[in-house]
Amino acid sequence: MEANELPEDIFSAIQEVFRKAPVLLIGSGFSCGYGLPGMGELAKHLATSVPNMLTTEGAKAIWIKSIDALKDNLEKGLNGIAVGASEWGEIVSAIRNETAKLILERTASAEERILRGGPDVDYAPSRLLKLLFDGSPQNSNGIHIVTTNYDTLLELFCDLAGLPLDTGFSGFRRRKPRVSSNGIFEKTYTRELVTQRGKGVFEHRPCKSVRLYKPHGSISWLETDEGPVEVLNDFLTEKRSIVVPGPSKYRDSMVNKLFDDIRAEMNDVISKSSALVCIGFGFNDDHLQGEIQRRVEDGMSVVILSRGATPNIENLMKKNSAIIGVFASDDGSVFHWNGQAWRSNEPLWRLGDFMKKFLE
Repeated sequence: MEANELPEDIFSAIQEVFRKAPVLLIGSGFSCGYGLPGMGELAKHLATSVPNMLTTEGAKAIWIKSIDALKDNLEKGLNGIAVGASEWGEIVSAIRNETAKLILERTASAEERILRGGPDVDYAPSRLLKLLFDGSPQNSNGIHIVTTNYDTLLELFCDLAGLPLDTGFSGFRRRKPRVSSNGIFEKTYTRELVTQRGKGVFEHRPCKSVRLYKPHGSISWLETDEGPVEVLNDFLTEKRSIVVPGPSKYRDSMVNKLFDDIRAEMNDVISKSSALVCIGFGFNDDHLQGEIQRRVEDGMSVVILSRGATPNIENLMKKNSAIIGVFASDDGSVFHWNGQAWRSNEPLWRLGDFMKKFLE
């Protein structure tokens, strides 16, 4: 496909999505850009590291039998292991520990590069968060981010943007999930003097924040006897509160009240939102797609930025032709919208280039 000029309508359509205070949906493709592993690399890591963590012959035999399927597709390979197998608990524990170890190492390296700075570091996420936060309605709770990623890059980019972040936990060194009839996210108000009909009156307005929903858990969450806690700068890998790929993800998240609360609040936010911006998310996760997929298929305004269009993304674009999809094409990019396609010589599927072209 030859490069052609993008129509003015697509500029207007993209800007309209961002004016609607969209929910951000962030997938593994986002973190891969900063050196974190994708599912393929994680599968290779687990294939070689997990056997060294297994102690029983039964668990080792099951793992060896599953290795080829795991390397081909991590999620499907793990789904092939029966949850009821007596060795399943040992296997899940090893997967969780080895996954946490790799993510912790890569996150530390990525954050060091980001904080050190340089021409090769992309700070577009901070600029995007600031743009959305400043543009969100004054009477709103702020902006909402849903991510399936375990790492803490989004937390760092919020800090760099100077934005207040709410992860659902409170405290300082060992932060615990909030227990409230209003949900786990904090609702605070400020008293402001405003002018109405020429007179000064006081109004109570919500204090905005960036609300971060992590339905798969985080490397900053630990399982303790008191329940999950959020910790900072703790490099222990054991008992990280993360939902690992495979059939156990359903059981883990359903029996853990924190995961259940996060998923409920996430679904509520998505059900009320009129727009969604997806970055590096392939729509391959059946675990959390129920409400998201329903809203997208119902005609929700959506922008998708991704290196490639997965089969699930292609199916969604068929069901909702108003989705604006931007994907890599050689050294440039290709746009899909309303059943048509345009090619650009610019890599506009990358967040930084996309923002400069359409939002800044």
